[in-house]
Amino acid sequence: MLHVDPVSRRAVLRGIGTTLSLPLLESFLPRTAFGAPAPKPPKRAVFLSYSWGVAEDDWFPKTAGADYEMPRCLEPLARHREDFSVLSHLTNKRATNGHWGCTTWLTSADVNGTPGKQFQNGVSVDQVAARKLGVETRFESLELSCPTDGGGFGPGLSLAWSESGSPIAGETSPVALYDRLFGAAEVPLQERQYRLRKDQSVLDAILVDARGLHGKLSKPDREKIDEYFQSVRDVERRIDKAEEWLERPKPEAPFGRPGGKLSTSDTIKVMYDLMAAAIRTDTTRVITYRQPVEGIFADLGFKVGGHKTTHCPRGSEAYRASIARDRRQIELLAYLIDQLKDIKDPDGSTVFDNSLVVYGSGIRTNHHLTDTPTLVAGHGGGGLNQGRSYVYESNQTPLANLWLSLLRRVGVDCDQFADSDGTLPGLFA
Repeated sequence: MLHVDPVSRRAVLRGIGTTLSLPLLESFLPRTAFGAPAPKPPKRAVFLSYSWGVAEDDWFPKTAGADYEMPRCLEPLARHREDFSVLSHLTNKRATNGHWGCTTWLTSADVNGTPGKQFQNGVSVDQVAARKLGVETRFESLELSCPTDGGGFGPGLSLAWSESGSPIAGETSPVALYDRLFGAAEVPLQERQYRLRKDQSVLDAILVDARGLHGKLSKPDREKIDEYFQSVRDVERRIDKAEEWLERPKPEAPFGRPGGKLSTSDTIKVMYDLMAAAIRTDTTRVITYRQPVEGIFADLGFKVGGHKTTHCPRGSEAYRASIARDRRQIELLAYLIDQLKDIKDPDGSTVFDNSLVVYGSGIRTNHHLTDTPTLVAGHGGGGLNQGRSYVYESNQTPLANLWLSLLRRVGVDCDQFADSDGTLPGLFA
């Protein structure tokens, strides 16, 4: 069948100068010879995680299949029952630290397995997906985070780790995120261009000096320099991306700038609003969010800390606090799903229909790192068997199998991710 090339966003933006920033429009999609838009809009991937695990006795379904009884902690998601699944017995088999809920959640890396190094993480799955999904958007990916006051997250600045295994900083302030997405540029264009050129020239100088040293160094030092080169390349790519969008105005903000002191629950809700707005304006298609936890207890009237809720008997005050925390987090997740269902793609489907939202933690509870809590929502462009409880082989199915399945779903051609030993059956049939 004859295919007509779509109108590219880049060509349109060049043609209209800097007067307008365009969202994803029907005209950007490939067209058939009859002029009808192709039925497959872009896919998106959202990753949400937190510290200290869950109240396991009231979070995991007791049975497998579509007729499972909704656990107490997941009840706020009941209205979306057909749109998500709970995956049991997925394990990050290389995880070793019971206080690291987020460090290797998206990498499945053996951080202690590199000879001569105390710690070396791998690339996170969101960054691999972003190389495929972020080509046409202002931000290849968005990394959101929170302060680490309560612990339980482990090393890292967000959920995301670069190709060199370096931590990627996450935005912790809703106000700063709002300004980044929609705020007017306070620095003149010429000054911003100068700063980018200066950053690039500094990187060039560093690379020249490092290459000059390369032949004079020992093998371990050369390996360190090679890793450093990769880190610089990660920075270079981000600078190139920023330069590409430098003269294009940001989209119009869909709501006012956040103001006032926010509770932890309200902070998460505003972050979800901003995530949905970023997707609505096609500013990005890949988002990670390392969420705050400690403040939720105070929001709910409990005087306990997250660590205590992982070391408590069922029926105790701390366990009741953990149930209340989990329910509040799930209420907020249901709110995000509502948001994504309200955003229409050009073909009439919703953003939620074309997204995968993964919600989970690297810790189950206590210091238990097997059978990590994992929930997948969305339909990923179609073909997923949602609305079920999937129970995989007892604690032996790598969490990385989920990441490999997700990457293939969003169009990344890869045979393996970290310690994956295959794709995930059932959900991704």
